[in-house]
Amino acid sequence: MIGPHEVAFLLLALTSVAYSVSVRRLERFRRALASGKMPDLLSVWTLAATLTLPPLHIACVVLTAYAMEWPSRKLVNKGQSGQRLKYVYSCATAVTACLAGTAVVHVVHSPIGILLATLTVSAVNIILIAAAMVLSGDKCVVRKFANPKAHVAEFITQSLGVALAGLITWHVLLGVFVLPALLLVHRWSLRETVKVEKAFDEETGLWAETAWRIQAQQKLYDARGHVALVIIDPDESGSDRQILDAIGSGLTSADLVGRYGTRQIVLLILVGRREAGLFLSTGFRTDLARAGIRAPLGCATTADGELEGVLIEAMSDLMARRAAAGVHHTW
Repeated sequence: MIGPHEVAFLLLALTSVAYSVSVRRLERFRRALASGKMPDLLSVWTLAATLTLPPLHIACVVLTAYAMEWPSRKLVNKGQSGQRLKYVYSCATAVTACLAGTAVVHVVHSPIGILLATLTVSAVNIILIAAAMVLSGDKCVVRKFANPKAHVAEFITQSLGVALAGLITWHVLLGVFVLPALLLVHRWSLRETVKVEKAFDEETGLWAETAWRIQAQQKLYDARGHVALVIIDPDESGSDRQILDAIGSGLTSADLVGRYGTRQIVLLILVGRREAGLFLSTGFRTDLARAGIRAPLGCATTADGELEGVLIEAMSDLMARRAAAGVHHTW
């Protein structure tokens, strides 16, 4: 027979899965734009489990939440050595910290116990992570753990976890209502990150190069089929709007348009088949010529998941076409 602990466990596990899946693309973008230096909402699920569930269920919730968070971290931290091992260690420290916290809850049966348990979870987690950083020779331990904004963000996240635990204790199904609040917090965080990191080009309103690269890599990572990358290099500065108006009939809302280099426009478009990229670029060149705009265009099509290779290929195509036309540019 399923008891209240099992029901609460299923609720926390399923809501952590539903939330992680629903915000995965936004989370990748948010983390990558801030170079990974962003707080996460894992404490919502782990602390709520600490305050409401027995040890075995707590460990299962933590493992589930971390497993669902990994796809967002995997792309952002791609290329960093030992990232998988570090993430496994973080998960293990979270399990240890939560088990220490639940021990405090069972000893101190009062609101003070909740506060002490929350502090215990934070302290154990920080100590274990800091110890690993010291042993690995990381010299930025003090700077990473002395950031007041990070601690404020963690406090807010833990407060949401305490609130979720209270709702579950009152009535287990009330925990579902925390999801809309978390989604609002996440989107607000994304908007703030976009502002702080200057994700838009001030002159054109297009995605800035860094933000465009992040989203382009995501699209390549998720793509099923071929993707065309187009680089347009206008001969005259300030003609961005005319160029976009000229080729607008060949673009959709799903296409990614941004700045590249000093004044180039770069597009990433899902085309399905390799030969479609050639037809697409030919159509764009026709549109630009019809509008009287001098803007050489390079194109490359790929089914590979790496951005740098297709960027180099498209830039090589652009430079070859400029050389064939007797025009040379230095970027």
